[in-house]
Amino acid sequence: DLTLYHLDTGELVSMGSNFDFMDERSHHTAKGIGDAEAQNRRCLRKIMESSGFQSYRFEWWHYKLIDEPYPDTYFNFAVS
Repeated sequence: DLTLYHLDTGELVSMGSNFDFMDERSHHTAKGIGDAEAQNRRCLRKIMESSGFQSYRFEWWHYKLIDEPYPDTYFNFAVS
């Protein structure tokens, strides 16, 4: 799960809905979001898909690595 942010300010880029917002507005092709937000989603999707990730159509922030090196291993460790 991820989003975009402005390198110069650290502020999150507007994506048309909040992260983990479970509503149709979270879909990649959602209606009712602004043109800028739709473009931001397309930008994120293009970056991620060109880097080997697959999008999840219902959540603009959710991606999965296509060639997962450990597909059947579940890791449990603290991230800081």
